[in-house]
Amino acid sequence: MRTSLVIAAVSVAMLTTACGKKNDASESSLGEAITADMKTNRGLLCLNRSGRGPFTFPSTYSARDLNEYSGAALREQLAALEKSGLIARSTTTPSNATPSTQRNAVSYSLTGEGQKYAVETVRQAGDPNATPDNHAWMLCYARVKLDKVVAWTEPDPNVHRTDVTYTYKLDNVAPWADDRDIKRAFADLVAADREAGETKLHLTLEQRPDGWARVD
Repeated sequence: MRTSLVIAAVSVAMLTTACGKKNDASESSLGEAITADMKTNRGLLCLNRSGRGPFTFPSTYSARDLNEYSGAALREQLAALEKSGLIARSTTTPSNATPSTQRNAVSYSLTGEGQKYAVETVRQAGDPNATPDNHAWMLCYARVKLDKVVAWTEPDPNVHRTDVTYTYKLDNVAPWADDRDIKRAFADLVAADREAGETKLHLTLEQRPDGWARVD
């Protein structure tokens, strides 16, 4: 009986110690929480079309959409994506084209290669280039990975939260992300690469019974 009680006491002590370490604010425990968050879709680095959020495919663009001065950035992005084999022009008449625009409208769809890097997201309401059967896609070129935890604040005793400062590095970078035209069309991609390992980011983590977790 005494032996059983000793074993039980040791087991409880070991479990308490393990939980305590997981809840301590340390480089290891906070780093594990950030790494877990980066493994979700929040850790993806994706391309956004000029001024409009995620790309929508299939989509149609009139000659006016692409040829006006304000459409120059979008035109450059679509050309770069097409050159990299991620999207292709459709030969079918766009379903949302009007009689006055259907002769000059251009429809784009994801290719098989593009689908490898596409992650579906919520479609923005009121998109003038959307078709009835479209989906909103994030075209993602890399995933962020924790580089190092730089610093953190003393956990607040009331809300049990800490603000963590960290740096990141890029992982699983798509081969087309190094294309010169892609880099010229998507400034955010160049910035993410340049700032990896250098720029200090901040994240609020909350202390919970099973460890630390991101606060949205």
